Amino acid sequence: MRQASIELGVASLGAGLSLIGVVYAMEFPRDSAYLPTAVLSLLTLLLVMWATKAFVLVRQQRTEPLQFQKGEVRRFVVLVIASIALIAISPWLGFTTSFLIFVPLTGFLLGYRKWKWLVLTGVVFTALIYLVFIVLLSRPLPAELLMRLL
Repeated sequence: MRQASIELGVASLGAGLSLIGVVYAMEFPRDSAYLPTAVLSLLTLLLVMWATKAFVLVRQQRTEPLQFQKGEVRRFVVLVIASIALIAISPWLGFTTSFLIFVPLTGFLLGYRKWKWLVLTGVVFTALIYLVFIVLLSRPLPAELLMRLL
């Protein structure tokens, strides 16, 4: 199978799904609709650009056979499993704690070994999650497990 053909299919499917998300988000109340509509619109645009590039490559028959390397497949599987675990434990453990653990642990599992940067990235990402939801959107995050136990 050719790489550009797969990219065309994935990008087209993603663009269709994100466009459905845009339409759905536009039905939210006005204050709540702005951010999801903007993000999904940008995502749709980027996916359409990717699909267009892949389409051109397919039409010009300038595409290469898809070749997986063992390390790439492993990293992809690690990301999928870690993301599923994050989605499953976040409501129970709390979003702040989950991201504080998830970001450095995933980086480590993907092969990064500089703990200082892994921890710093986790702290910065967690702070951004907090700022976006609590400060910018004024939306509370679910209570952390530690706070519920106290």
